[in-house]
Amino acid sequence: MDNSQKAIPDLESLPLVQLEPTGVPQLDLVLGGGIPQGALSIILGPPGSGKTTLASQIAFASAQRGQRVIILTALSEPTTKLLSHLSAYHFYAASLIGTSVQIFSLQQFLPQGLAATSQEIVAAVRQTKANLVVLDGFQSIRSLEPNLDATRRLLYDLGLRLSLHGTTTLITTESDPHDPALFPEMTTGDVLIGLYFKIVGVRTFRNLEVIKVRGRAPLSGLHSLTLSDSGVTVFPRLESRVKQEEPTNLTAPVSRIQFSGRADFGLSELDTLLGGGLTRGTSTLLTGSLGMGKTLLALQFALNGVHNSEPTLFLSFRETSRQLIQKADDFALGEQLRAALAPDGGLTLQRWEPVELDPDQIALRLITALEQTHAQRVVVDSIAEIERAVEESNGKERTSNYLSALLSVLRERSVTLLAIKETPRNVTTQFDFSSDALAVLAENLIFLQQIAYRGKLHRVLSVLKMRFSSHDYMLREFQIKPPEGLRVLTHDESGLEVILGLIEQQGAELLPHTLKKKSTER
Repeated sequence: MDNSQKAIPDLESLPLVQLEPTGVPQLDLVLGGGIPQGALSIILGPPGSGKTTLASQIAFASAQRGQRVIILTALSEPTTKLLSHLSAYHFYAASLIGTSVQIFSLQQFLPQGLAATSQEIVAAVRQTKANLVVLDGFQSIRSLEPNLDATRRLLYDLGLRLSLHGTTTLITTESDPHDPALFPEMTTGDVLIGLYFKIVGVRTFRNLEVIKVRGRAPLSGLHSLTLSDSGVTVFPRLESRVKQEEPTNLTAPVSRIQFSGRADFGLSELDTLLGGGLTRGTSTLLTGSLGMGKTLLALQFALNGVHNSEPTLFLSFRETSRQLIQKADDFALGEQLRAALAPDGGLTLQRWEPVELDPDQIALRLITALEQTHAQRVVVDSIAEIERAVEESNGKERTSNYLSALLSVLRERSVTLLAIKETPRNVTTQFDFSSDALAVLAENLIFLQQIAYRGKLHRVLSVLKMRFSSHDYMLREFQIKPPEGLRVLTHDESGLEVILGLIEQQGAELLPHTLKKKSTER
């Protein structure tokens, strides 16, 4: 073996890079596990995007774990002013200042040049044996040295020398994360985090992007970010959390999929119509015009899940818990709902005010609730509010991807979804759901409508599709009467003449093939 071969290290003997937790909710998930120990990390963004807050939150979280931290301020903010601002956040701990957290100003060293400034930073790290160094306001240093190559060398030198001490470096700078002029400078960073905010109408949207993490696979794209008294909270983009499976070539016959039972409504005629109930682990869109009983039917589905010892999660964007109980009281379901909503009752209600919603916040709370409750059924009333939140924050083009990811999350957990949505009038008259993303993506579609026949309004239910099950294709009349609630009528109760009349009134040419055949046979 020659000398060059001997110089090659044994890769298996190299120590694994340790990941440092940031202490920022969900940021470690987006980073791919945390910040690599000894890494040079750069946070970029415009003024007011939260750079200093994010860096300080990471610094105090490190100090709370027993690490030694140095915060260096350039010309961006005086030390006393920085402390005054940070004291408003819950992560701030005055007891750590001067002990675990040391704060210094670089203003006295900057006039001496970049080399002297670098020497002072390294000397401070050696003296304090700091585990983390935060340099806040690097743009001030850049303004003193217009030569980008010089600032690039400073970053490289700092990152290298501090990493030899096992110190992680975190730098904030005011700039566009995708400014090509900064690309040579940014190549020195091991971790690049971009912060953004935009104004749409009267709303402000904040986002975070992990542009690069050496040796890791961060979650891609723009992730929602909020600033509050608690500091920064990150809400990962739902689509980036969905596991991408490698496409495979099928060379052998695929065995028939076996579905484990049904998620029934506890309404005998409806469950019979559905072939025993909804197929477990599938998603169902329950749609219809206003006042058709969609929420009442969803309540019945949720309460029957609890009755069957299936933990159930109810996301309500319309009625409050009090309003739901009032509705349930009218149909003799009030006591059952109260018992289900009690601790350990089996039903978890998440109430969202339908105002300026963030779709990724909704997704995170949903996933968290699924992990905590192990829910087997989920009701969303109404999915239209989630779709509106997606469109307002990211544009209509994201809706289909978001809903696909949402259904994938539920499918991975074998959760049965019932989502409610109002139907526009043109859909009611044309039976055309091709432009509705969820109607296309969901395995099942139940349609409620009102048809006028001989001077009387009839409530009619039809199952337009069940992807993995046979079902009754006939229109079925249903009634909503207190205190019995919703009841699907048998053919005999409706009468063949009424059913055929409703079919004729609706327009046989617009109905499913089986209904056309029935009408023709008449």
